[in-house]
Amino acid sequence: MTDLKLLALDTEDLEVISAHVQDAVVRVADMGYARADRRFALLMNRFDWESDKTCRDKGMRKRTALHFDAVQSAVTSEL
Repeated sequence: MTDLKLLALDTEDLEVISAHVQDAVVRVADMGYARADRRFALLMNRFDWESDKTCRDKGMRKRTALHFDAVQSAVTSEL
């Protein structure tokens, strides 16, 4: 199986990406902001929606990277 690669250029594209990562598990330690590059990136374990039914029934997850370009700033807060 090939890796899934998606690019969002508008709201409709972003909705597709959102559907693929809707059940993802993300740790705060796996997020970062590169100020010089204006890029926010994160690693997640997302549910493998596009796999065959056998894999979906087993709850297979894939390690996935997601990044946003042209980010002005990012702020974290502790709860």
